[in-house]
Amino acid sequence: MRKRALPILVGAGLVAGLASPAYAAGPEVTVTPATAVDPAGQTLTITGAGFDPNGNNGFGVYVGFGWRDTSPGWNTNAGAFQKVKWVHKNGAPTGGQDKLNADGTFSITLPDIKAQYTDGAGTAIDCLVTQCYVITMAAHGAADRSQDTFTPVTFQGAENPGNPGEPGNPGEPGAATGEQTITTEVTGEGALTLSVSGQNVALTSAPRGGTSTGDLNPVTVSDTRGTGAGWSLVGQVGDFASAGGGVIPGANLSWTPSGAVVSDGSNAVLTPGPAVSGLDQARTLGSADGGVSGGLFELGAGLSLNIPAGAATGTYTGTLTLTLS
Repeated sequence: MRKRALPILVGAGLVAGLASPAYAAGPEVTVTPATAVDPAGQTLTITGAGFDPNGNNGFGVYVGFGWRDTSPGWNTNAGAFQKVKWVHKNGAPTGGQDKLNADGTFSITLPDIKAQYTDGAGTAIDCLVTQCYVITMAAHGAADRSQDTFTPVTFQGAENPGNPGEPGNPGEPGAATGEQTITTEVTGEGALTLSVSGQNVALTSAPRGGTSTGDLNPVTVSDTRGTGAGWSLVGQVGDFASAGGGVIPGANLSWTPSGAVVSDGSNAVLTPGPAVSGLDQARTLGSADGGVSGGLFELGAGLSLNIPAGAATGTYTGTLTLTLS
């Protein structure tokens, strides 16, 4: 049992549709081969239909191979691709361009597509663990998403790569997984302790028949026993006396407790005591039940002292004793 005495002074989502060859119905893409691609490098043949050669001022589409960037502005990130071609109605078959036919079709190749590459941001992409795609999108950073397609491509030895875009997913570009087991030992003998910040509490001045108010100095309870045994903190005050012999009964003092748990990961729950008068008897400031009592707690209370109509003028002092058990 621990006691402390305090003198008290009175003074949007994506929508996918079934594609058809007519570009009015939406685009579709076929990739050959789309599975069991040689990780060391292989040419992909890509055919498209349903694209609008006159859409977006005739700028056409980019057709590239790489991981699927899901971050904002992905459609302007050409650096995500291992290789890319600009396919538009005025294009000619070259290393970086190709033709989008008037009927919305195209047929191009992307040579030497490998399972591993480094994107424009310097990130190592491994399509054996990250799902990669042949991707089409409106060229020149256009906001039109009707030309977007994502055709998955898998390599030999990677039939089920992960999908990028989710933190911790093995499919995220450049990511890898691993585990480490971390241990620690909690040492030392614990204790149930009580401390207060300040010994004196000065209530407001009040006339006879009035009320003197103030606040209890903050009280800290620390339970590091590790047993979860529970605890209770109570307070009791004696009569208030003045140098001239005046007395104010301790029963005239009341309080309204408050408190909080200091968050440090402990599974602690604090129950402040009820607002009561008559602190000449032991009254609960706060408690913690068994199983949730381990941790650090801060408690306080608003104080109110009724001044008798017949009280003599003077400064009255009483002692509040706090007992933790």
